[in-house]
Amino acid sequence: MSSMQLATYIRSRRKNIGLTQKELSEQVGVSTNTVARWERGEFQPSWSDFLRVCAELGMNPLDFMESVKS
Repeated sequence: MSSMQLATYIRSRRKNIGLTQKELSEQVGVSTNTVARWERGEFQPSWSDFLRVCAELGMNPLDFMESVKS
């Protein structure tokens, strides 16, 4: 999975459901700066953080992984 694909997907899903970076960070248990760095593609969340992000954004992790395979 590319950092930019994940960054774009997290940002667009978060905005589509009307969450701020602060709200997502609180729900996932990370800092707002961490969410911002994920969304800029500076680094990727750990697997456990990725699963929490998926849960909060209503994404199925397996569906996401399939969507970025190409």
